[in-house]
Order: sequence, then structure tokens, then C-alpha cells
Amino acid sequence: MIDTRWAVQLSGSVARDALRRLFTAPRRGAATALVLAAMAGPAFGQGLAASPGANEIRIGNTAPYTGPASAYGVIAKVIAAYLDKINAEGGINGRKVNMITYDDAYEPTKTMAMTRKLVEEDNVLLALGTIGTNTNAAIQPYLNSKKVPQLFALSGAAAWDQPHEFPWTIGFLPTYTAEAQIFAQYLLENHPRSKVAVLYQEDGMGKEYLKGLKDGLGGKIAIVAEAPYKVTDTNIDAQLAKLKASGADVFIEFTTPKFAIMAIRRTAELGWRPTHFAASIANSYSAVIQPAGPQNAEGLLSAAYRLEGEDAASAGDAVFREWSAFMARYVPSVSKTNGQAVLGYLVGKLTVEVLKNCGDDLSRENIMRQARLLKGIQLPMMVQGIQINTSPSDHAPIEQMRMMRFTNGQWQHFGPVRSGVDAGAVSDSFKTIFKYGTATKRDLANQLNANTVSLMTGSFGSTYAQVGADLASVLDNGTALRILPVMGRGSVQAVADILLLRGVDAGIVRKDTLAYLDRKDFAKDIRNQFVYVAKMFNEEMHVLAPRTITSMRELDGKTVVVDLPDSSTFVTAINVFDRLGIRPHLIYQEPRLAVDMLRKGEVDAIVAIEGKPLQWLNQINDRNLHLVPVDYAKPLQEEYLPSKLSSADYPGLVAEGGYVETVAAEAVLASYNWAPNSDRYRRLSLLVDTMFDKVAQLQRPPFHPKWKEMAPRATVSGWTRFKAAQEWLDRNMPLPAGAAAASGAALPQPAPVAAPAAALAPQDRDPLYREFLEWRASRTKAGTHR
Repeated sequence: MIDTRWAVQLSGSVARDALRRLFTAPRRGAATALVLAAMAGPAFGQGLAASPGANEIRIGNTAPYTGPASAYGVIAKVIAAYLDKINAEGGINGRKVNMITYDDAYEPTKTMAMTRKLVEEDNVLLALGTIGTNTNAAIQPYLNSKKVPQLFALSGAAAWDQPHEFPWTIGFLPTYTAEAQIFAQYLLENHPRSKVAVLYQEDGMGKEYLKGLKDGLGGKIAIVAEAPYKVTDTNIDAQLAKLKASGADVFIEFTTPKFAIMAIRRTAELGWRPTHFAASIANSYSAVIQPAGPQNAEGLLSAAYRLEGEDAASAGDAVFREWSAFMARYVPSVSKTNGQAVLGYLVGKLTVEVLKNCGDDLSRENIMRQARLLKGIQLPMMVQGIQINTSPSDHAPIEQMRMMRFTNGQWQHFGPVRSGVDAGAVSDSFKTIFKYGTATKRDLANQLNANTVSLMTGSFGSTYAQVGADLASVLDNGTALRILPVMGRGSVQAVADILLLRGVDAGIVRKDTLAYLDRKDFAKDIRNQFVYVAKMFNEEMHVLAPRTITSMRELDGKTVVVDLPDSSTFVTAINVFDRLGIRPHLIYQEPRLAVDMLRKGEVDAIVAIEGKPLQWLNQINDRNLHLVPVDYAKPLQEEYLPSKLSSADYPGLVAEGGYVETVAAEAVLASYNWAPNSDRYRRLSLLVDTMFDKVAQLQRPPFHPKWKEMAPRATVSGWTRFKAAQEWLDRNMPLPAGAAAASGAALPQPAPVAAPAAALAPQDRDPLYREFLEWRASRTKAGTHR
């Protein structure tokens, strides 16, 4: 009998047909029942709701059973059928698998709605095998924010292999880029003097394929014509006429099955006989070759990681018998010649492998852990020599393919197994040098300089230097954007460099440095010359002294190290001393180099103002030294914030569980106030857009902990924000009506669930920032706020 948990109200012929199939299919399991339910229509799918049982593994899926990509619906149907087979054999570690699948018609909005239902109503453990680039992209931020595994995304986009940014997503297919580079390898070896024409789908998929081909060819073979098409186009006749007219003798199509059929038929009709390549996503015999006409596809080239369903010789007798028996028993309506069926079979097998490895720990964390630990797996019905490997830093299971040619009515593999990932190609510098031979020096120089942003940071080992390195690590994107951190001397020097040094676009400076220069009138009209991009973080004042010195007042007349005269510490120290009326004798030396001087009594204190914890200070364990408290006196409240140094920050200087009161200065990313129509403005805008999008990534380890304090919407009172930065915030983090707080710190509107993590409201994302806002509000109420 059908499991009563899945009983729902059906009506009409659809209901009768669905129930007939459920009761008459041999040994149908829950997984297939759910697939058929989804295919029966919305009325059936919307009725599925049940609390997961203790002996149940619940999996969610969406697939295009209808719409322009309905040929791919077979994949989900076969995955579910394979799970039926596993259930019939006793399940996984004693548990049955229930796969709930809905029709998303290849529309991202439907994919999002159905995925939300799977997670929030159907309570699935994981999302499996979603089909398509735009559909997977629509649900990726949501699933990662919910920490729900997004296993084996069925698209070749490189976006599924970003473990640092999206740790809960893992791909399956070779990337579009890797496949295109394999085509490029073949052409360079066999057709080095050819002229290439490309038909591609005008979306992320097609553009990734095209980029991979261009990168692989490296300018050594000319692409003489490119023709995009939209998925809504009814024919591609105009595109093919253009490509033929280009005189190309190689034709590469990066298309889905529907348009591959059109391309194969139309080239034959036009009498155009180039060396013809089809993408692996559209080379299925039953779904593409057969409807296009096998005679029209003779000589067609492609690449594969999986076998064809009728390739008994390559599969081997045992593997082929198992595959054939499965198809005959569990999905008899699907042809074994359908390559998409083989893909579904492989995904089903790999999913079972992951779940078996989980043992009794079916937590989402362990499922993801096991998916990242796949080593040397050779699945039946994969091309011999191609293995599946993953790791915590590699979410691309398959990176190899083998070329094949359609000959005498069937696909035939030839040549070696090729890797689409060239170890040397990951080096942007190698790629630059390679291109040097194919472009004029001036063109290449212009390309490299166009999107490079120079960022003045701080001295070696400083917080500023580490933050600059973090930005370069996360934001660098080949020639699209390169961050060039420049080692500097601190805030004062950074201000001078931004104003005067050629090539410096921006820098990290202290707000109090700008205020000090403005107050002393050292820089004429500096408030109009400088703008800020964002408040970055707070930097704490550390005063290291013998235990005989218990307060800042006792430093009056004493000898105090305040770093070099161009440094950030220098200007903050003299500003604090000036405001507190303390007149020490100043020594200009790097703080980390003055510790021995302090121990010998040559100086009375060392001041260092940087983001805690300072590495050199953290290593000091001397019972004669301690951190002097800095009271948050009224003269300091105009330019500084209250803070604390804890035993966790400095275990050798602060008693366990204790803390020392201090003040903190605000560090800001600032730049010259470039004119909006200037090239420097454009480059800085690139930095802004990319950095704001990546804030959430920067706020995770291993990047500097001070990134957690960055809140893009936080204002720097008295200073103007860079125009492009304000425009980004207005677009992505708009203020709700009437939300301007009396504190002067703008509060952003909460972001929708599916938005990137970087767009979350700072008070929701960062508890420290929320406390800061509350503290500033209390100051305003007390009448002390500037």
C-alpha cells in the first residue's frame, strides 16, 4: 500500500493516472512516488507535508519537468528511481530515503519558492541535484545562510566551487570553463591554424564557456565570430548564417539540448561542414542526436566524463548488466541511450556513498563534511581513468574529461583523459606573461593598469598591513580588479601619500588624524579634499608601563615611546596627551623595538594604538609590566570611543577574567575626492562595489578579526562619504523611511533572506556595532554627543 503519510486530495484524470502508476509500478518506493507526485502537478506537490521520521533521510530537489529545459527532468527522475532501488535493498544504514521533488520549470523564482518550501515546510536534510546555473544561483545564498547542504549542483558554473564564500554548496559536473579549455587543448594540438566561430547561450553558462575557450586558446587561434542566443528564441537561423559567413572552419556550440538540435540540423541544411563541437550538456544520443538526425551529426566532436547508456564495451559486462537491470526495473519509460539518465544514475550513486559514510551522524554538518572527503572514487558508468575527488578547499568533484566523436551512429572515445584545470593557469602572472606574446606591449600594459587600485596601508605586521593583504586575497580577480597594497608608515604618511603620491588611490587612515590636521590647519580645506569609503574598525590604545605607573596622569613629564612621527600611534598619542593636559617627553621609536628599553628603565612607557590583539604585545609575559588604564574622560569623548583590553587579548599582562579600560580610535578607508568622470573615480568605484559585496567573507576566519567590526552603513561624522560608496549603499542597503537616527549612524533596512550575507544590516550582523549604536544613542540622550 502507498504510505498514508503522502496521501493527498487529487482530482480528474491527472489524479487517476498518478494513482494508477503508483499502485501498478513494480516495487515502487517513496522516492519514486514523490517524483510522480511532483510530475502530476501543483495540486499533488502542495499537499506533501509530514514530520521526518527517526528512520528516514529526507532529501529535497527541484527539476524542470516542464518548460524549455524539460529534457533535463529525466535526471531527477532517475536519481529518485535509484534511491527507490536502495530502499528496496534495505535503505542506507537501516534508514529509508524520501526524496521530495518539485517542478521548477527552469525558472529561478520558482526554484527559490520550491526550495524554501522544501526547507521550511518539508524539513529536508539537504537539497540535491538542482538543475541549471541561474536556478542554483537563486538558491545558493539562501541555503548557505540556513546551513543546508546544496549537494551536487547540476551546472558547470564555477560558482559551486567557492568553499570559502559558500561552504554549504558543492558541484558535480566539470566546470564549463574546464570543458572549454579541453576543447582548446584539442584545437591547439590538431587544428592550430583554424578559424573558430562560437554559438553560445546569452547567460552565465554561455559566457563561462566562452571565457574558458578564450583563456585556453590564449590568442593563438582566432575566434572570428561569436553569436549569442536567448533561451526564448524560437530559432537560431540568423546566428548560424552569420557564423557561416565568417569563413570559420571550426564551429563550437555552447548550448542546451533544444538549441543543439537546431544547430546540428541547420548546419546540415546550410551545407556548412566545419569541424563541429557540441557541449557535453547537449550531446545525449536520445535527447539531441536522434531528433537532430544521426546523419547530420556524423563527425560531431564533444567531451565526456560519463559513458553512454548503450556503451557495453567501455562499461564492462558487470557494470553494464547492473545499469541495464536498474533501468529496466525502475525507469523502464526512459531510454538507456539518454545520457541524462546516466547522469542521474551517477548522482544517485554518489549521494548514497556520502550518506553511507555519515554512519549514524546525519547532521547537516557531517553530511557536508563527508561530501568534502571524497577520494579517488571511480563510479560505474564513468569514463575509465576519471575519478571523483573533493576536499575542504575543493568543491569541484570532477575535473577531467575525454574527447569523443560521433561515428557510424554512436559516440566513440579517443585520446587521453584530459584535465580542464592547468596547474600553471591558476597563476594570473603566468597568464599575463603568456598573453605578452600575443598582444602589443602598450595594449597589455593598459589592460593591466586599467583596474588596478593602489592602497596605502601600514608598516610591516600592523593591522593596516594585514587588512590590505586580506583585501588583495579576497578581491583580486585577474584583470577585472587587482588590489595593490603598499607598505606605508601609518596614518599621517598615508594622508600625505593620498594627497601627493602618484598612483595611490586610497589608504587606511585614522579619523582623528584627519581631525587633527583640520583643527591645526596643517592641510588647507582638507575636508573637501578627502572623502571616506567606509568606517573600517576601531583601534585600541595600549599603554605598556611598569606596575609602579598606575594612571595616565603619572606619565606627565615621563619619557614615553610614541612610534615614528609619521605613524598612526604618533598622532593619536599626541592628541590624547594634548586633550588630557599631559606633557610627556616623547621618544620616536617603533613600539615593538622599545620593549628592552622599557625593561632597562631607559623609557617609562610605550604607547601603541592598533587593533587588538597586537602580536608582539600578546607575547609579553613580564610580572613587572602591565597595561595602564586610559579613562574615558570627557576631553576624549569627542573623537574616541570607550573600549577594553581583556585577559583573552593579553593573557601575560591582564589577570585571568579581568580587563583594562582604554579608548579606541576609528580607522577609515579614505581617498582623495576624485571627480566622478575621472578614471581614478572609476577604479575606486570598482574597489567599493567588490569590497562591499565581500564583507561577509572578510568577516570569517582566517582574515583579521577586526573585519568583524566593519559596518558599511556606519557614518564618520563630519566627513563626506565617497559618492560611489553612498550610491552602492542606497541601492543595496536602503534606509527605511524616517530611519535617520539621532546618533548620526544610519541604520540599514534588514535584507531579504535570499540576499547575500554582505547586505545584512550591520546591527544584525555585528553585535559590537549594535552595542556601539546603543552607546552613542545613550550619549545623545545625555547631551554629550557632538
